[in-house]
Amino acid sequence: MEFIIPSMWRKPLFTTAVLEYYVSMKEITKIIIIDNDINRRPKSEVFKSNKIKILNYGQNIYVNEAWNRGMDHVGDDLICIANDDIRVDRLVMELVSDFESSNPYNVDLIGVNGDPSTKCFGICPFKINLKKNLGSQAGGLFGVAMFLRKKNYTQIPKDLKVWYGDDYLARKCKNVFTISPIRIKGVMNTTISSLRKEGENIDEIIKRDKLNWSKYMNEGFP
Repeated sequence: MEFIIPSMWRKPLFTTAVLEYYVSMKEITKIIIIDNDINRRPKSEVFKSNKIKILNYGQNIYVNEAWNRGMDHVGDDLICIANDDIRVDRLVMELVSDFESSNPYNVDLIGVNGDPSTKCFGICPFKINLKKNLGSQAGGLFGVAMFLRKKNYTQIPKDLKVWYGDDYLARKCKNVFTISPIRIKGVMNTTISSLRKEGENIDEIIKRDKLNWSKYMNEGFP
């Protein structure tokens, strides 16, 4: 399994509780980190791992474009696109890998089905359910950890920068599944909260994303 993780380094435990955990797993062969704030990148021994590749484009390219760029650097293995403020449990990876390899429903994309108000996941039972009708959105936590193969990824339009990337991917895939409930631990929205405190006008970017999504809903998706 290969990982794509955009980061602005606002989550202190990303290099320890998250990256060190992933690096230690034999099931994970590559971790692509898109560095969206090189001035905040911490010093860490974990970056010496040959599993980790850090990409930097000299500016914040935002999360959806980071996913697009990350896809240029992965192979044909099963890929997890994940937030940097959560840690995907090994059991979830094993479950998804087994399900995807047997592929009884020709699955294209697997995401998270959960309550968007949830701040921290504990250990709980989980199962995979087919989500046939997504409507206009993938759902609350779908994009915090998504699993797919490169052949099923469609480049997200550049005018969707922060929001709706997961919704777009779900609309472009035919057979979309969700894990419900999922075993993930983490505090959500770390980066957006930090950017607001630092004075970046992230809400204006989100507002434009909403307008552009509405345009695609009315006029069709590229």
